[in-house]
Amino acid sequence: PTLMLVPTAWLTPSKCLWPTTLAHSMVIALLSLSWLKNTMETGWSTLNSFMATDPLSTPLLVLTCWLLPLMILASQNHTATEPINRQRMYISLLTSLQIFLILAFGATEVIMFYVMFEATLIPTLIIITRWGNQTERLNAGIYFLFYTLAGSLPLLVALLLLQDHTGTLSLFTLPFSHPLHLSSNADKLWWAGCLLAFLVKMPLYGVHLWLPKAHVEAPVAGSMVL
Repeated sequence: PTLMLVPTAWLTPSKCLWPTTLAHSMVIALLSLSWLKNTMETGWSTLNSFMATDPLSTPLLVLTCWLLPLMILASQNHTATEPINRQRMYISLLTSLQIFLILAFGATEVIMFYVMFEATLIPTLIIITRWGNQTERLNAGIYFLFYTLAGSLPLLVALLLLQDHTGTLSLFTLPFSHPLHLSSNADKLWWAGCLLAFLVKMPLYGVHLWLPKAHVEAPVAGSMVL
């Protein structure tokens, strides 16, 4: 249903664009509540061969689905003076953000999670730099891009090393692989690489300098995603 939001945004008549996309996204949000019935189970609920839900990812998936109608509501007045094609592009970017987040939170392969985790950077960056509120938005976008990429590249290296050591990056089979002892200095660097990307996103003090700029310059929907 989320994928269908993109053609909905481009094929809907201009006078019905925002009500139609809002209604469509609200239906998706309501359907996402069905995932909550499995939150008390200890195991995975498989959706397909690449995606599954568990008690940790389910609330994040539901939150992601409810975020889109709220962003559409918050953005209607902000983009009212824009040409209709730019409004359609804006809604398409918000929809792509939801798609990437759903794929990230539901991924059962860690590399798939990493790729989707980083793919959210692209629409967020466009939203900040194109629809930002002030002239500093390009500077804020550069900060956002630099900090996020610099923090996530060590995570990619750490995941490739984990793949080399265990032979798998599937969340189904990783718990049954050989444990990592993390005794040497190189192992501690691997552990730090796994954490750094998430510390930047949190953001931890010292790697947080992108956040004030991004929040100030981003439109309301961009701040909600951040």
